[in-house]
Amino acid sequence: MDTNIVILILGVLVVAGVLVLLWRGQKGTRPSTLKLSLADIFKMDLSLSPQNTAQAQEDISEAEKTKPAQSSPRALPELGATSALARVLWIDDHPANNVYETLALERLGKLVTAATTSAAARIYLSRMDFAAVVTNLGRDDDPEAGTRFIQELRSAGNRIPVVVYTANASSSAAAAAKAAGADAVVDLPHLLVQDIETRVTSSRRKH
Repeated sequence: MDTNIVILILGVLVVAGVLVLLWRGQKGTRPSTLKLSLADIFKMDLSLSPQNTAQAQEDISEAEKTKPAQSSPRALPELGATSALARVLWIDDHPANNVYETLALERLGKLVTAATTSAAARIYLSRMDFAAVVTNLGRDDDPEAGTRFIQELRSAGNRIPVVVYTANASSSAAAAAKAAGADAVVDLPHLLVQDIETRVTSSRRKH
């Protein structure tokens, strides 16, 4: 089921719960209230159906058609019955290049917010809670934009998981991003989705 539909359903259920509690409260000695923020919704787990994972795999397969041929099949690892519902910030000046990867993440409960510049990403991070950040390396003819953004985050004490998604994870630029504080540097769609899924789930368990 599409992530946006899931969130809409959750919103409807919350409103229904509020109305029921308020109605019951009018018959008691004290009115009942229910407070649930959007942040609370993103602390919930999402049940994954076989269709969710199958569609995510199809999206990954489409994404990997544009990548260099590999000697072994590329697939998602076995996923559990549930996934963490979370926001992911994706910084890339060409978001259209990541359509299938975005679809795969959203099918697994990751609501992706796209930012095309570091400046836009700063605003999003200052006003919203994200479970992870995906970034490319070069933006707007600046090959080090992604690395500098990671350095900026780490210098400010922000420990949010950052995954670099680039064309070559073995390049010197990728190594520089890792040294700057990136948690991972990947160059294949299934590795990206696997890494985000693992890090978000692990972070949720710690909290």
